[in-house]
Amino acid sequence: MKIRITHLFLISILFLVGCKSAQVATTSQSKIEISLAETERIISELSSDKMEGREYGTEGYNRAADWVVKYLTDSGVKPFFTAHQDTLTISGKKTANIVGLIGSRDDSKEYILLGAHLDHIGKIKSKTDSVYNGANDNASGVTAVLQLARYLQKTKPDANVIVALFTAEESGLIGAEYLARRMKKADIKIRYMLNFEMIGKTMSIGEDKVYITGFDKSDFAQVANQLLSTQFVHYLSQEVSFDLFRRSDNYPFYQVYGVPCHTISTFDFNNYNYYHELKDEVKELDLKNMNAVINTSATLVERLIQADARIK
Repeated sequence: MKIRITHLFLISILFLVGCKSAQVATTSQSKIEISLAETERIISELSSDKMEGREYGTEGYNRAADWVVKYLTDSGVKPFFTAHQDTLTISGKKTANIVGLIGSRDDSKEYILLGAHLDHIGKIKSKTDSVYNGANDNASGVTAVLQLARYLQKTKPDANVIVALFTAEESGLIGAEYLARRMKKADIKIRYMLNFEMIGKTMSIGEDKVYITGFDKSDFAQVANQLLSTQFVHYLSQEVSFDLFRRSDNYPFYQVYGVPCHTISTFDFNNYNYYHELKDEVKELDLKNMNAVINTSATLVERLIQADARIK
């Protein structure tokens, strides 16, 4: 699928000539609203030992889910369904996706979906470190979605935004598939989906840069970089060789809806040695760069909404 932007060139000219000061103000506002200290607080909490590695169906996952629900509630983000936790049972274990709404519930219109998986791989028996804390995978992505949700709830964009934190991604994208099919059955329309996965390390090509999976499946990268007036979104060759497009929670939504659904990441296979390792902890991450990526992502989402990105 391709994304086209209505009057994109006119909007770009207005940004560069007539509205340059407004553009700068938007970026500045994002940086003010989304603080490094808050990013560090969220990711440290989600990847702490008390969350026990956040494996679905465990007390650790439930504890993390409760913390996320409280964060959304305190931020003013309403449940999309009757409650923030949308429960399901997998192999006899009860678990839940967490689904919030920014804006109003109006199923006659398209929604923008921002997502990340909350679960990780749990813990092992060990006399030393026993918890797979999953700071980069994927407390970093959840932190981005929570920060974006909090920011957008304050700025109240002219769009209805769903935020979703998925369960059981590590077990085969089960939570995302369940939610995609549940929403499709209810005739809930999605314009596009952005999924955040492993954004805790600086890409080898430089600071404040990301890549997307499914780069060639839409012109999202070109549109994003034009709206930001910088090369923020890049192509990573490994996304094809490792079939990354089908390995994260964007894929079930792409299968069910057939609209642009991309995962945003900074893990480029050369910049982090602790994927699914016990040492995937906050102290190993580049939080300053991670916060910059969240800030730029907030600005991008704002500008996509302002430019009224359409699905072809």
